Amino acid sequence: MKYNFKCTVCGAEEEKEIALADYDREKENQKCTCGGKMKRVIEWEGIATGSGAGWFGKSDGSNAI
Repeated sequence: MKYNFKCTVCGAEEEKEIALADYDREKENQKCTCGGKMKRVIEWEGIATGSGAGWFGKSDGSNAI
């Protein structure tokens, strides 16, 4: 899968391909060309809303399922 990363030093952004099976191990090992550590940029593509009864914290304050 492809993931977006941003350098914590120079701010460069880069898309990196990491196999899903390797993601947990490799996500913290991404390095920029400047030598800085790359952190994943979380992006959401989809529909999500957080209103109405049944959403955590929206009904009676209970988190019981």
